[in-house]
Amino acid sequence: MPSSIKFGKIWGIEVGVHWSWIPIFIIFTWLFATGTLDHFFPHWSAAAKWIAGAITSAIFFASLLAHELAHSFVARSKGLDVRGITLFFIGGVSNLGGEPRSAGDEFQISVVGPLTSLLMGGVFAIGWAAIHPFSPGIAGVSAQLAVINATLAVFNMVPGFPLDGGRVFRSIIWRRTHNLHQATHVASMAGEGVGYLLMGIGIVFFLFGNLLNGIYFFIVGLFLRGIAAGSYQQMIAEETLAGLKARDAAMQNCEVVSPNESVESVVDNYVLLRNIRCFPVQSGDNLVGLVTLEDIRHVPRDQWPITPVEKAMTSFDRLHAVSPDEDLRQVLQLMARQDINQVPVVEDGRLLGMISRSDILRLIQTRRELQHER
Repeated sequence: MPSSIKFGKIWGIEVGVHWSWIPIFIIFTWLFATGTLDHFFPHWSAAAKWIAGAITSAIFFASLLAHELAHSFVARSKGLDVRGITLFFIGGVSNLGGEPRSAGDEFQISVVGPLTSLLMGGVFAIGWAAIHPFSPGIAGVSAQLAVINATLAVFNMVPGFPLDGGRVFRSIIWRRTHNLHQATHVASMAGEGVGYLLMGIGIVFFLFGNLLNGIYFFIVGLFLRGIAAGSYQQMIAEETLAGLKARDAAMQNCEVVSPNESVESVVDNYVLLRNIRCFPVQSGDNLVGLVTLEDIRHVPRDQWPITPVEKAMTSFDRLHAVSPDEDLRQVLQLMARQDINQVPVVEDGRLLGMISRSDILRLIQTRRELQHER
């Protein structure tokens, strides 16, 4: 299953949801249907409660999207490229094309999200006050949305990176030390600490018989601990790759196959003998596509001898090719964003080489080891 599902664009910003969002949407729908809506509208049918619960969940996640859009709009105003927004099971993330240019920019980009959630909480609170005299049930739903948004704002201000509060914390350290690396290290350690704390709270809930809250807090804590550590490692990687281009990591002596070669020939002569899983497909001097082991699996086994590679490959117009002068850090981000393991390096239609994630990771490791030797 893809790591995220794209829904479309809002003012040029691509919006998607991570697969982990789907079960959380279902859980929220269930909680609204069997909790708030069952309390205020006991005479409704179960189907009506579930439909209304799904609508209420959609409204909540729309307010969560507003939180992320606020981050993105301020980031754009600070000159940062915003490549997309992805909603996760614990919130959302705006995919920015780099770090903020100053501690002040980081502070403003980070704090606007919780402020937006507080604003949304205020809007739902006003809705509760305005609707209550006419429909206490709908007003009760609005009140719960107000509380959830306010809670989201408070939770996001916990000083654990990469939560908004952690980024605010990093901006304060950054301003004092004038050292983004050090600030990220400290904020990431705080984020890991918050993650362990939430995991501990989850264990306590679990021991006292509150299974649902226990599992949720433990998973959230585990997730935060992982991304806090990963955020610092990502900064290390980007610092290590600074100044390098795609041509510096491209494997130039890669095996090339013809579009007219049969799938069976590729399997017998390359996949099985050389343990290679991805091949550029070249016609003359021009790259026309890429065939992977996954592409081959989509061809029925009895069709391998009569199926040419061009019928199984991913065509060039669907590839995420990069130029030789592309910043290697951007190439790594492209791979993560598109959930792909390799990209071709192409100039004027000609293949110059291939880059895989493992190639970049080995390059990072080698350069880090050499830096430590100095």
